[in-house]
Amino acid sequence: MSPGADRKKGTDGQFRVSTVAPLTPPDPSRGAVRVAFGWRGPWHGVSLTGMTIQTARLSDPAVRAFVTAVNAHDREAFLEVLAPGATMADDGSDRDLGEWVDREIFTSHGHLQVDNESQGGRALLARYSNDTWGEMRTRWTFTVGEDGRISRFETGQA
Repeated sequence: MSPGADRKKGTDGQFRVSTVAPLTPPDPSRGAVRVAFGWRGPWHGVSLTGMTIQTARLSDPAVRAFVTAVNAHDREAFLEVLAPGATMADDGSDRDLGEWVDREIFTSHGHLQVDNESQGGRALLARYSNDTWGEMRTRWTFTVGEDGRISRFETGQA
C-alpha cells in the first residue's frame, strides 16, 4: 500500500484502498502540490461538498446573469434580468419579490455557489449563504420568457 493510503471495509465485506489528500500547506520550494479531486487543502478551507460550477459556465444566460448579480450584490443588474411583474416563491409560498430580495439577498449579503444544474440550466442545486441564515443547501428553478428575462423563480431548501 502506498503512503497515505487507507484500507476500509465496504458494505459488501470487501476491502477497498483509498488515498487521502495531503493535509499540509504547499511548499513552494517543492513545486506544485496535487490534492484529491474535490478537495481544497486546509490552507484554503476544506471542501467535502465537491466542485462548484463557475458562474461563467452556467448554461442559461438569464440564470447566469441572475447568479452574477446576486454574488456581486448588484441590485440594479438583478432587477434588469427580471421581467416586468416577475414573481417568486420561497419554500412553496409566494412572496413579495421586492421585500424578499432586499431581506434575503441585498441587505444580508446573499451568495450562491452552484453545485449542479439541470433542465437546460434553469434548475440549480446550490449552497446559498447570507448573514441572516448562514449557509444552506438550496434548490432554484427559473421560468425564462421569450425575451430572455426571468418571469418567475422558486427557491427553497433542498
